[in-house]
Amino acid sequence: MSNPQSGRRQYPSERYYYGWYGGQEQLAQPGPQTDGQIKSEVVDRLRQNAYTKDHTLDVNVQSGVVVLTGDVSTVLAKRAAGDDSWDTPGVVDVSNQLRVVRGS
Repeated sequence: MSNPQSGRRQYPSERYYYGWYGGQEQLAQPGPQTDGQIKSEVVDRLRQNAYTKDHTLDVNVQSGVVVLTGDVSTVLAKRAAGDDSWDTPGVVDVSNQLRVVRGS
């Protein structure tokens, strides 16, 4: 009998599986974040992230919902972009529409 999980990509059980993450403290933000502030913070995080900084990604925010579009070269880059978006203060949902395209 075959294992239904065989052949499927297994993600690490920990949310922050990449080694450079050091459990950075989130600073409390005064009051609610505007969509512009959220977008700026997400873009800054993606530019600093080792997995996403070399990709051209589009970030849109509406009512606290981050929508990521564009192409990345690995599943890890897609996941890291989503994680960074979720970790941004004021974000209520993330629609990670990034496409994994080899050679992008």
